[in-house]
Amino acid sequence: MEKATDKMAFESGGACVELDASALAGLKKMPVDVFDDVYLGAVKPDALVLCVDVRNFSDFLCSHDEDTVFGLIKDFTSNLLSCVNQFGFGCSYYKLMGDGAIVIWDEATAANAAEAVMVFDTYTEFVDDELFKPYPDLGLAGALVVDKVFKYEISAEASQLKYRDYVGYGINLACRLQALAGKDELVLNERLAASGLVPSRADSSPGLVAELRALKGLKDEDRARTLFYRKG
Repeated sequence: MEKATDKMAFESGGACVELDASALAGLKKMPVDVFDDVYLGAVKPDALVLCVDVRNFSDFLCSHDEDTVFGLIKDFTSNLLSCVNQFGFGCSYYKLMGDGAIVIWDEATAANAAEAVMVFDTYTEFVDDELFKPYPDLGLAGALVVDKVFKYEISAEASQLKYRDYVGYGINLACRLQALAGKDELVLNERLAASGLVPSRADSSPGLVAELRALKGLKDEDRARTLFYRKG
């Protein structure tokens, strides 16, 4: 881990910008790499993947003017990044996806699971109490899973930038399972629940199981019941 006094300088428009260690650590977890920390390809069999999404955002888009939409989504994303950088310090990567985001930890350890839950709990509380308070139909929902992912990097031909990303069943699973979560709910997968790293409760109600089994691209072991994070 870099010392708090470490800095890096960048030239931008003729001006020199200095970034401290915490800012550098956050930037290194984003999809575009300017730091030459090369990884050409790696398999992470037990990655922890958090996918969050805003419920009822499409209805919000249709019923509010452009200034309101821009204001909300900018506040949502900037505060989400701050939350991830503060409480998800051990994460390896994060990517914004409009009204949602993916955050990945390369290993499913107790410390990383605690960080993932803290990110979800803290940001859910923030949007409920502050950001979404004027819009009660909006709410944060998500999924947290443990499974295999592949991390890779490509270089852009016309620049010095390197683009990094992840693919794999763990990401697909998290993105699909989050659709089952209601406002303030976090869905888990069987592997994470069995690990005991995150407290869970099972829901085998026929309607929810039918929704689960209608999701595409899931393995059989992930179709039996829906598991939710049990807070407290």
